Amino acid sequence: MNGDRRKHPGSRWLLGFALVLGTLASAGAGAWIADLALDLAGVDSHPVRIVVKALSMAAALPAGFYLVERAFLERSRAISRRTPSP
Repeated sequence: MNGDRRKHPGSRWLLGFALVLGTLASAGAGAWIADLALDLAGVDSHPVRIVVKALSMAAALPAGFYLVERAFLERSRAISRRTPSP
């Protein structure tokens, strides 16, 4: 079962880099969306804005991890299809 699985050079570094960037991007997107929604709602209270931004950023993190995971699973499938079996 493990005979057909190969490590691809640099795949762990690439995954780690993608996870860090995905985390930063999803947190930033969550904060941006919360800020936009709060501006549209007319909320001026700083404590409320901070709490809503923090909750929105925390909710966006799983989406970032999910997108990175899907991208790497698709990359792995594409490389497996290209690589001839021994």
